[in-house]
Amino acid sequence: MKTQHRILVTCGALMLTSAFAATQGTLGATSQGSFTNTFNGTTAPQVQILGLSDAVMTPASGQVAQYEGAGDPGMIYGVADQFCVVNTSGGAVLLSVTADQYGGDNQMAIATAAGGSQLQYLLLMHVVNNASINAEFDATRTTWTVPAAAMVSSAAACGAGNVRKVMSHYFIDDDTPKGTPFPANGNVYVGTVTITATPQ
Repeated sequence: MKTQHRILVTCGALMLTSAFAATQGTLGATSQGSFTNTFNGTTAPQVQILGLSDAVMTPASGQVAQYEGAGDPGMIYGVADQFCVVNTSGGAVLLSVTADQYGGDNQMAIATAAGGSQLQYLLLMHVVNNASINAEFDATRTTWTVPAAAMVSSAAACGAGNVRKVMSHYFIDDDTPKGTPFPANGNVYVGTVTITATPQ
């Protein structure tokens, strides 16, 4: 009588496993069973966010470009830096970008002082060396896809980063957000932003 076994073989990083249940032989003059060999060389993509820095704006902060390298950079008072998004498969990555508070008619992100006073601020990002791929975040827009063409596949390949972020103090004038220097009013406002990366 023949007996069948499921096979698990490891060879380096490649695992060979049966994707289907083996069939067993029945008792008789002859007996037959079957099993399937599957060679699965695929791996799930992994993503990583690294190089994030806290942003600190002061009354002395000057102007930065909303869109670095763009024909119309849109200079605003604020701070900017870069961070890195990695996808080991090299594909696009969906970023979910959420502030801890939003408010006002424009539903912009809010930072809060210890005494409870608040201010709205602008949060935007764009792909380094391609400012046309950008997003401005508020309560109604919290996701953005960084395309595969902008992706790096390892932390070692990040360099200075592939995504640029900008934070700016904004005030609302006739329902229109406008950049302005941060006032020296003695308050320290704090707002936290969380970024979640998911491979596409």
